[in-house]
Amino acid sequence: MTVREPRATDEERVTAPVGEAGVEREELPLDVRVEFWLETFPWFPAFSAGFGAFLLGYVGLFATVVAAPLSLPEGDLPIRVGFLFYNAHNVVVTGVTTALPDSVPMTMDYLPLVGDPLLYRFLPAVVLTVASALFTFVRVPVRRSTTAAVATGAAMGTGYVLIALAGTFVFTLNVDNVLYQPSRAGTMLYVLGYGLLCGVCGSLSGQVAISVVHRT
Repeated sequence: MTVREPRATDEERVTAPVGEAGVEREELPLDVRVEFWLETFPWFPAFSAGFGAFLLGYVGLFATVVAAPLSLPEGDLPIRVGFLFYNAHNVVVTGVTTALPDSVPMTMDYLPLVGDPLLYRFLPAVVLTVASALFTFVRVPVRRSTTAAVATGAAMGTGYVLIALAGTFVFTLNVDNVLYQPSRAGTMLYVLGYGLLCGVCGSLSGQVAISVVHRT
């Protein structure tokens, strides 16, 4: 005769710490699971991780530009590297001048000026994915949880796009009466897409790493 172990009640499983056996594979009602994640997920640290991933990506790109000088226009290097960083997210840098009738919009794209544009496009994605994986490994140590991955991607993606939107006011350049700055609409669309996709993929990768560690 097979003896079954007693199963934890819904209340016991909801109050169990994230990462303990059963929590990531619970069979709870949807509303209970949503309440569980809203109450227990480390939202603010995830937002902060998104902030940090953006800053780290920019600093990494700046170090790369300094170590291997690119043919960027001279002057205002921090701003121009910022433009390149936004270009790597597919965000167009636009310029508007009031010196001409009806305001003439222009764009600025530094990716064609670098030796390997694909490499620079991958840089922010890699940084964000690794940051999400590390965050999951340290702060949300669960295995096989799509909910945790989506929550991590949403939180980090939100933090990532918020600091990117703030950066559109910082990375501005006035050249010959033309004010250049990253497109805010493009930032909302592409940077948020980067944040969500890479955040979820990174979290899933972190969960795989957790599973491997637990097997050893």
